[in-house]
Amino acid sequence: MSNIELNRPDDLQHDSIGDFFDDFNEAYENCEGILIELEHKPDDHELLNGLFRVVHTIKGNLGYIGLFSLIPLLQSLEDVLDDIRKGHMAYDSALCDVIQRSLDCTKLMVNAKIEQQPDVLSRERMQYICDHLTLLTKVDAQVRAVCIRRILQGFDLQLGFASLDHSDVQAPAAAEPAAVAAVDASLVWRRLLAHYGIVVDADLQFFIGLVQAMENRTPQWQGRTARQLMLSLEMNKQAGGLVDAAQLAVAVMLHDLGIAFLPLSLLSDSGVPDPAQKTLWQRHPEQCASLLANSPRWQDAAAMIWQHQEHVDGSGFPDGLQADEIVDGARIIRIVDVFEERPRSSDAELARRQVMKAVLDINQRVGTVFDQRWVEAFTQVIRTHHQHFIR
Repeated sequence: MSNIELNRPDDLQHDSIGDFFDDFNEAYENCEGILIELEHKPDDHELLNGLFRVVHTIKGNLGYIGLFSLIPLLQSLEDVLDDIRKGHMAYDSALCDVIQRSLDCTKLMVNAKIEQQPDVLSRERMQYICDHLTLLTKVDAQVRAVCIRRILQGFDLQLGFASLDHSDVQAPAAAEPAAVAAVDASLVWRRLLAHYGIVVDADLQFFIGLVQAMENRTPQWQGRTARQLMLSLEMNKQAGGLVDAAQLAVAVMLHDLGIAFLPLSLLSDSGVPDPAQKTLWQRHPEQCASLLANSPRWQDAAAMIWQHQEHVDGSGFPDGLQADEIVDGARIIRIVDVFEERPRSSDAELARRQVMKAVLDINQRVGTVFDQRWVEAFTQVIRTHHQHFIR
């Protein structure tokens, strides 16, 4: 996941252009040669790794000469190539077309920037292509064919942007939507865990299965785990890795599992619990922690889950703990939970304001509900990765 903004202004370093062009043309020709070889040896791991390295080098060189606005396309392409070389996606002629068109377009855009000509791709068209490249890493083979067709149409400048297909990418009619969503979500979680150095072993695979069942119970929870994992693990990284990443990830995935057993009406925004249901809801930290209580390996995660509703001023539950009595992982999850509860909108500007309001609200409760150190880490993560949350 890149934190590069599509609308970041370029600051072209003219004194570096000569060296860049020599390297760029060499890399471009190298890519063409590798693509030709891959037509005959699509499973050659050495060739796939070489293609990934060349694209990564081109992306880095774009930043070196200040062409930041072109980097998102190469970053999205690099993510696709990473999936291919890791065996998550099979290389074929259709993907070859996507890679070739991406590189061709990059070359055109570089020339246009240097010659001070109009942008080859509008910001909207660039976003359209990048979004569909990202989707390639999340969907099955049949849906992937739809994404590839749209990417190639996006590169066809004879087609006006309005004439491109902007409808949601749908799973094949013969597939069960819930099942497809579960497979896609599992892949997203695996990629996130791998990004933070967490190995998906038998325990993690079992926990992923539990979370899939939880998210499938109500549409409102779909995507929740990925958002919370990303934010929690990035906060921990921002703070220097104070919490064991695997323990934190398991706690994030399982901390609300007990809520999934409540009536569906209470999982919606409009649900109002009666006293008995509220008591049941307040027991969910204990219920979730109990799942891990008998596993010596996950004792730290169990403690995070048990304490994730505690407040630093002692007003939380179940034990009314204060400040440093609460483990760091629980303090992270408390912030992430509250941020996740913010209203959402499909309107980008409204979504941006809702994120800003949520960040302000959380900062205003430092010292009562939230820990200052972790709120500072949270605020920095939102500032750095805000585009991932304004959706």
